[in-house]
Amino acid sequence: ENQRKQFFRVGADASKGKDASPREVPTKNFRAFYRGLDDAVEGLYRDELLTLADDEKTPDFGFDSRVFERAAEWVRERGGFTPSMLQEQPARDVIDETFRILGGAVSSSIGEEMPAELTGLLENNAFIFSGLKTYHSLNEVGLSLIGDDGGIKPFEKFHEDVAKIDAKYNRNYLYAEYNHAVTSSQMAAKWHDFQQDGDRYNLQYRTANDERVREEHQRLHNITLPVSDPFWEQFMPPNGWNCRCVVVQVRKGRYPESDSQQAVGIGEEITEEPKKRIFRFNPGKELKVFPDKHPYNKAPEAAKKIVAKLAEEIKTPEQAVRFIQEQEDRRAWFERGFKTLEVTRRKGVNGSTDMNGNIDMTRERLDRVLSGLTKLRQGGEVSFEEADALATFWHEITHNRNKPGNEYLTTLARRYMELANEFVARKTLPEFYESFGGKMQHPEFMDDRQSTGYNTWVRNYCSLIRKTGADPDKVLDAVREHLFNEHYSQQAAGLVKAIKDSGATKADGTPLKVTEIKTLVKGCLLYGERMFDEYVNISLAEH
Repeated sequence: ENQRKQFFRVGADASKGKDASPREVPTKNFRAFYRGLDDAVEGLYRDELLTLADDEKTPDFGFDSRVFERAAEWVRERGGFTPSMLQEQPARDVIDETFRILGGAVSSSIGEEMPAELTGLLENNAFIFSGLKTYHSLNEVGLSLIGDDGGIKPFEKFHEDVAKIDAKYNRNYLYAEYNHAVTSSQMAAKWHDFQQDGDRYNLQYRTANDERVREEHQRLHNITLPVSDPFWEQFMPPNGWNCRCVVVQVRKGRYPESDSQQAVGIGEEITEEPKKRIFRFNPGKELKVFPDKHPYNKAPEAAKKIVAKLAEEIKTPEQAVRFIQEQEDRRAWFERGFKTLEVTRRKGVNGSTDMNGNIDMTRERLDRVLSGLTKLRQGGEVSFEEADALATFWHEITHNRNKPGNEYLTTLARRYMELANEFVARKTLPEFYESFGGKMQHPEFMDDRQSTGYNTWVRNYCSLIRKTGADPDKVLDAVREHLFNEHYSQQAAGLVKAIKDSGATKADGTPLKVTEIKTLVKGCLLYGERMFDEYVNISLAEH
C-alpha cells in the first residue's frame, strides 16, 4: 500500500526527459535514477575522488555551502523541486556559485589573446553544465524529504542528508569538474593557437611520462600528426578525468609522422568503455568544456530550456564587454578596443569614457544596461528605463569611434563636441539595436532624451536642420564623418559645414552663409528650445 502511495513533488522522470506534474512521478523511480546517476558520475570521476580522499583536504576553490543550505531549506518549504524552480532566486544562487568556480576555471586558464566569442562559448558551456548540475543536486534534496516508508523525514535527518548531498556535488564532484575545466580550457586555448599556424607544424601527443600515467594514455604518447588530421577531432586531451596529457607543436620532419588510421584505432580502443567514450571530443574545436554525454545531461527538456535561457543573461560588466566583443561589427565600434565597463565615481553624470575603451556609468544605468542587453540577446522587449540607459551606453560607445582620441578642450569646444556626439548617437540608435538582431525599440529617444544634459542642444540643432530645409540624412552623414575622423576641438566646424553642404537656406530660398550658420549653431548651445525657435525664425526671415 505504501509503495503505491510514494509520490512526491519532484521535477520529472529524467530518464524519459519529460516534465512531470507534482505528485505524478513515483519516488522509488527517482531513487533508482539517482542511484544510477551516482554510479555513473563516481565511475567517471573515480581517479579524482581517490586523489581527493588521499589528500584529505578541502579543495581551494571554496564553494559557499551556505548558498546550498538556503536553497535546500527553500526546497523543503516548497515541498519539493521542479524544473520551473530553476528560475527562482535560491536555485539561481546555486547555479551562480557553481559557475563562479567552473567559469573561473575557464577564464583563468585561457589568455587574453583568445577571441571574446570563443571565450564566451566556453563559459556558456560551463554555465549550462552548472545549471544542469544544480537541477540534479536540488532534485535530490527534494527527494530526500521522503523516507523509505513514504513518510516525511524528521527535520534533523533531512539536514543530515542535505549535508551529504552538498559534500557529494559541491566538494567531491566539483573537485573533479574544476580540474577538468582547467585542463579542457587550456587545451581549447592551445587548439586556437594551433589553428592559426595550420599545418606548418605537426602536433605531438605527450603524457606526463611518470609513474602515474595511465597505461592506456601511454599508448598515445608521441603520436605525431598534422593539425588537420582526423585523430585530433576525437583524442585531443583531456582524455579522462584528471588527465595530465598535453599536445605540443613540433617542427615537421623532426619526428616521424604516425599512421593516422593506426592512431585513431588506438584512441578508439582505449576509450571503448562507455564512461570513457564521452571524451571523444576536441574542446577547442567544439568550443565546449564538458562533453555532451556527461550524465548531468540526462535532464528533462524543461530544465534544459530554462538553463539555456538563463545562460543568455548578462549579469556582470565583464560579461557585457565580452558580449559586445563577440561580433566583428560591434568590435568596430571601438577604435582602441573595448576594455572595461564599470561604475562611475564622478558625480552629476550618467556616464563617461576615456575614449580608450573604458566606459563608466552610474550604478543604476549600468544595471539597466545589463538587463537591457540580456533582453536584446533573448529577443525580448526592453523597458523605457532600460532603453534610456542603453542610449547612454551608445553615447559613450560613439565617443570611442573617434580616431584621433581624447584631448584637452575648452568649455565651448567640449559643448560643440558633446552636441555632435549626442546628435550622432541618438540618430544612429537603430544601428545599435540591429546589431543584436532586432529592430529599434523606443524610437522616441532618437528625438527627445530628457535624461541627458545635452538634450536641448541636440533638439535645437535638429530644429535648425528642419527650419533651414537642410537634408537631414546628409547632415547626419557629414556630422558623423567629421566626428569619427577629426579632432574633437574641430567639431564646431563639422556641425556648421554639415548644415551648409546639405542645402540650408533662408526663408526666401537664399543659401545661408557660413558666418550665419556659425551664429545659429552657437545659438543651439545658448538658448532654450522656445527662444531658439524664435531666434531662428527671425534670423531666417532677415534679408
